[in-house]
Amino acid sequence: MLRTGNEPKKDRFDASGAAFFAAYVGPSMNPTLREPEIMEIVPCGDRSLRPGDVVFLLPPGSDRPVVHRIARATAAGISTRGDNNSRNDDFLLRREDIQGRVVAAWRGRNRREIAGGFRGRWNGHWLRLRRVMDRGVSPLLHPLYRSLSLKGSVTRCLPASFRPRVVVFRDQGQDRFRLLLGERVIGRYEERERQWRIQRPFRLLVDERTLPGQTEP
Repeated sequence: MLRTGNEPKKDRFDASGAAFFAAYVGPSMNPTLREPEIMEIVPCGDRSLRPGDVVFLLPPGSDRPVVHRIARATAAGISTRGDNNSRNDDFLLRREDIQGRVVAAWRGRNRREIAGGFRGRWNGHWLRLRRVMDRGVSPLLHPLYRSLSLKGSVTRCLPASFRPRVVVFRDQGQDRFRLLLGERVIGRYEERERQWRIQRPFRLLVDERTLPGQTEP
């Protein structure tokens, strides 16, 4: 997660400048948070931290912030998990490791509330249940889905203005590729794996053979 100076509305800062914004990066909190949304984060202060809260944290021994949801809070420590992850993080947090709560996500001028506490906890449970159901159906539909996506037959029927586009940016001296549909990031090129990761069902809208770095299946 990278802090940014591109605040959606500067008047949301309080007089002390305590509130801050950060750009969301990565898939671990999808679909609750998605690139390229800007997170609105407020310090915890004296407020108690509750399971279900989405928090901006610094893992022990790391200087790279992470945003995950609180799964459990016990005397031993605070356990967190990404909404798109299958298991809790392998570390326990102290309260001082948590720098703030994510209360909203911005996309342009549109502000969307991020639920915490009881509502947030049930949102997390529902997303995990949906993943389990999806894994049960996927083996039945995957062959047809992959065949259609590799052929690019669907995307050829779309007007050019409705097709996803590839954008590239420089990060630590390397080119990073993202696939956008409108303002939504629907795919990313994984350098280490040398392949594209594209969200379903958007792979149907892409001719993978035309994407940068694509190898033959």
